[in-house]
Amino acid sequence: MSPSLLLAALLAGVVLVASVRLWLRARGGRERAWRTAVLLVGQAASAALLYFALLPPTVPAASGALVVLTAKAGTPRDVAPGDVVVALPEADESPGAQRVPDLGTALRRHPGARPVRVVGEGLVPRDRDAARGVPLSFTPSALPSALVELSAPTQATAGRRFDVQGRIEGGAAVSVDLVDPAGARVARAAPDPQGRFALHATTGAPGRVDYRLQWRDAEDAVREDIALPLDVAAGAPLRLWLLAGGPSPELKYLRRWAVDAGLALRTQVSVGGGVELGDPPLPVNAATLRNFDAVVLDERAWRNLGAGGRAALREAAREGLGVMLRITGDLSAGDRSALREWGFDLANSDLPRSVRLPGTETADAAARRIDGSDEIRATDTAPVLTRRPLAATAADGVPLLRDTRGDTLALWRAQGRGRVALWWLSDSYRLALSGRSAAFGGLWAASLETLARPKGALPPAVPAAARVDERSVICGLADDAALRAPDASAITFARDDATGCAAFWPTQAGWHQLTAGETAATFPVRGENEAPGLRAFERREATQSLAANAAPLSGTTPPESPGPRWPWLLSWLLLSAALWWFERARTGRTPASV
Repeated sequence: MSPSLLLAALLAGVVLVASVRLWLRARGGRERAWRTAVLLVGQAASAALLYFALLPPTVPAASGALVVLTAKAGTPRDVAPGDVVVALPEADESPGAQRVPDLGTALRRHPGARPVRVVGEGLVPRDRDAARGVPLSFTPSALPSALVELSAPTQATAGRRFDVQGRIEGGAAVSVDLVDPAGARVARAAPDPQGRFALHATTGAPGRVDYRLQWRDAEDAVREDIALPLDVAAGAPLRLWLLAGGPSPELKYLRRWAVDAGLALRTQVSVGGGVELGDPPLPVNAATLRNFDAVVLDERAWRNLGAGGRAALREAAREGLGVMLRITGDLSAGDRSALREWGFDLANSDLPRSVRLPGTETADAAARRIDGSDEIRATDTAPVLTRRPLAATAADGVPLLRDTRGDTLALWRAQGRGRVALWWLSDSYRLALSGRSAAFGGLWAASLETLARPKGALPPAVPAAARVDERSVICGLADDAALRAPDASAITFARDDATGCAAFWPTQAGWHQLTAGETAATFPVRGENEAPGLRAFERREATQSLAANAAPLSGTTPPESPGPRWPWLLSWLLLSAALWWFERARTGRTPASV
């Protein structure tokens, strides 16, 4: 039974008992009929007034909009009569705005105020669930002149390249520097007209380190200095087998890079007449290939394998081996036919043979003069490289490398659990000759990591941009997952069984560790006021996404809310007082016989 029916039944019972009492007293002959009737009607009316005082009738709710002020909202404009203005905890003081603890509370207090208009930086994670399913619009405030977009890894392997990309709002940035933990600048870039930039560097020894991102204005003053936490893992060295039909500069520099990067390298170079250079030759069979993560060979070594060797290589690829075929010369009809069996179609191309690679415009810091000046000792422009006049296609092919025009220079496709790639860039070694060894190493590191045999269990997923005192969510957690703060204290999850996700609210900045079974992952948490541009942009993007997918404003009757109680309560008090007086008055009573 609903509360309203229960209350009505209770009051009806009280009125019934009082009516029976009056009727019995009236039978004694002392009460006139009209007096009894007045009392009976008065008691029923009093009960009805009390019911409506406790549960007042509903009235149409307010028909204006709900204006929600967030951080940097300022004084709201275009507030129409009937609009309700509320301020969330992040918003500054605004005259006339009602302070509310969260958006859900505002929606409950003002159920008829629609649509919802969000003004300012945008909604924090705490309020986004409440905003789903309501008609929502967003008027964002201006972004600060700061770093607003950032793509940077938090996990890396020692000796490998990592990339940092982002965008700086406001147009004040002239240069962007990547500074290593020792305070040395390892990369510099000039933002484009939209403020976008790209930097790369190579990790050092294993451990948790803080790189820093600094951007400078026209006066060479550092406008922002942001930490880029990076957890560098030792990792198992990639096991690489180089097969070539003859020596070449490309093979020389590739071998040099592999040794410097700490790869477990084995090289086999045929110079004809049965003579092999490099390491002692190994048979190309399943047992041998199982000991490598990637194999790189040219078309001459491909031919020398024969049908049996190529079959063993293909079967190893299905089991997870990464294979790259470098095309350095002309291919025969038999070569093209064999590659079609691997899923690749090759055709001659009249595309320009001279190419440049993106991200190779700036020389390495090691190529600068010893006196510390910014004059580059190597070439000041990106070197011109050469490609084979080929165009490769595959039904499920994925570009592995593109030039600055967007033309594909390498293509890979899945082969079972492994990946197979074709590479027709002839002379990437010129990057190293022009003072861009980092670009050369990064090119090959990224390519081989894409193709190489996967290793180990995947670590649990972690938040990409966690921040102190803001809700973060992790999905797909195991039942035994545990999270610890930098001081080793345990953090409790708020699990949602319906979605399989868990929320938590970090209270400390720094590295947090998530463990699940035998796997573990670490991730950094930024301070509440750290990198304000990133925080503002994240809130803006999330709120704009909610507004873009918001429910339309319904044209049906607006919801109703309980009406005011005080008129009913006042009427009940007045009527009850009148009944109390009338019941004790002698009016309408028959005098008692003497």
